[in-house]
Amino acid sequence: MSRTLRVLTNETCDLRCPFCNGRRDQERPQVAGGPALRAALLKAIEASPDTLVLSGGEPTLRNDLVRLVEWTRARTKAELVLETHGAHLDIPALQAAGLDVVRVHLPAWGPNLDAITGLQGAGAAVLATLLELEASPLAYETATPVVLDNLREVVSLPEHLAKHGLAPRTLWFGIPTSSPRPKALAELSEATAAAAGFVRAARRAELQASLDPASFVPPCAFEHPSAVAHVFALNPGAAARSTFSQAPACETCVVQERCPGLPVGLAHHARPLSSSSLRRRLTIIGTPKAQAQRELVTREVYRRADGSSMPAAIVRVNFRCNQSCTFCFVSTHLPDPEDADVRAAIDAIAAERGSLALSGGEPTLNRRLLEYVRYAKQGGVAEVELQTNATRVANDDLAAELADAGVDRAFVSLHGIDAATSDQVTEAPGTFERTLAGIDALAATSIELRLNFVLCQLNYRQFPGFIRMVATRWPRAAVNVSFVAPSTDLVPRTRALIPRYEDVLPLVGEGMKLGEAAGLTVDGFESMCGLPLCLVPGDLQRFVPLADAFPGLSTEEFVKPAGCASCVLQTRCFGLRRGYAKLYGTEALRPVLDRSTSTDLSTDPS
Repeated sequence: MSRTLRVLTNETCDLRCPFCNGRRDQERPQVAGGPALRAALLKAIEASPDTLVLSGGEPTLRNDLVRLVEWTRARTKAELVLETHGAHLDIPALQAAGLDVVRVHLPAWGPNLDAITGLQGAGAAVLATLLELEASPLAYETATPVVLDNLREVVSLPEHLAKHGLAPRTLWFGIPTSSPRPKALAELSEATAAAAGFVRAARRAELQASLDPASFVPPCAFEHPSAVAHVFALNPGAAARSTFSQAPACETCVVQERCPGLPVGLAHHARPLSSSSLRRRLTIIGTPKAQAQRELVTREVYRRADGSSMPAAIVRVNFRCNQSCTFCFVSTHLPDPEDADVRAAIDAIAAERGSLALSGGEPTLNRRLLEYVRYAKQGGVAEVELQTNATRVANDDLAAELADAGVDRAFVSLHGIDAATSDQVTEAPGTFERTLAGIDALAATSIELRLNFVLCQLNYRQFPGFIRMVATRWPRAAVNVSFVAPSTDLVPRTRALIPRYEDVLPLVGEGMKLGEAAGLTVDGFESMCGLPLCLVPGDLQRFVPLADAFPGLSTEEFVKPAGCASCVLQTRCFGLRRGYAKLYGTEALRPVLDRSTSTDLSTDPS
């Protein structure tokens, strides 16, 4: 479990935020005094935290802050975070001292920040600091408490940041439930409604919002918990907090064993959650950083139709996304991986002269994307694929820049033929037309274009129409067919999302015939996200030359019933997703067994 420890560097502050419960008028030697503070830091360091937060009061009021950071850095490898109001900050000196992250207190913007903090000019000073941080190598974040004075303000903060070209690593938000001035706090229902608006606004601004664990409220406090599930990272067994309690209603809640409940005095607001798919979306196994590291790279083998193969790797350059596809298996609530880790993953596949897919989340949200493409090409990667929803590709000549940097192939997700269907699948209204524009921009470059259509209950009936649309609008594109994969706990394993093969295959067959008549390539069935090969409509001869499916990739996710053992394509096929088998069984499989009627398939099934 991740250990984040906070150490108070002092207790005074030159702001006068009415809701603050940490500020004192005078420093206490037992907190801010040099010997006491160093002892507190050493105690925290001995606990081996992953993250060590220097907080206050306002730490920048200390005239020895830079030396303090330097002293701490010499004694720990933990990520060092400075929490500050940001009105006066020596960024170069703090960076040189070894600080990793600046977290700026941002309850409001501009003159409204002046009013809330009681400091004239605070809004302008904080904006100047944020702009300087944006231009510096230091990572930075913002922290927004949702209180009575800013209920109507918080929803506009992500837009303000985006308009000024600011992209903090994380937009933390919290809902304080205690204060020396209780009247400064908002009612819980009002605060969660404002916070949900903040989360939606952050997604529109293509920024990552997360709930501050230090100012926690449970998902049931929100009117629509599923809409904010991605801001939570609940761990099984992490339900104990001294100032929180669970109500009787919590006993039947699906996250009861990993949620502390509500702050004492507010437990009457608890309501049990019953959806197992929501439980999966709220959950993280291990620490966010550890899970991000685990999900950074997916190793694959790229199998060509001629029987050759190439080592391949999907590298997730970030986990943020501006869409929220129901079937997405990426943990979009995770922090972005470190730049050094991304480059190390690229180096590894480059050393094998393999194929690299830069993915996410949505990789075009990463400002270093073009750098990574060039780095991969210079390092010897054989080919670079960009996996994207293309919603940002039409902006600022990005398509041409991607081509110039060396992208060989764009693998673009488009899951409907109209905005209504696409919006339902992606849960991101307004992005359908932007994806179309992005594909248009890519089609005007030399980049190979593959359009990925994930067959699910919401869209499979549109597949023939999708083929017609591609043939008309992007005739040089190939179509990659995927089937919704219940491959992780983030994907709901429900019939409302996952259709039956028997229902889908006739539409797939119709689409394939349309594609053949139009001269389109329609494939992708042989991938892990495709179909059991015996179910693919048409001539199965095409799969015979394939290299064997890499067994290490499939032992946990797939099942092969006994009938598969003698199938001509047995070694080429991954098999059936276990999640699908649990829903519908294995009866849909049609192993290719009769050699007399499949003489052109293979003379050697091994």
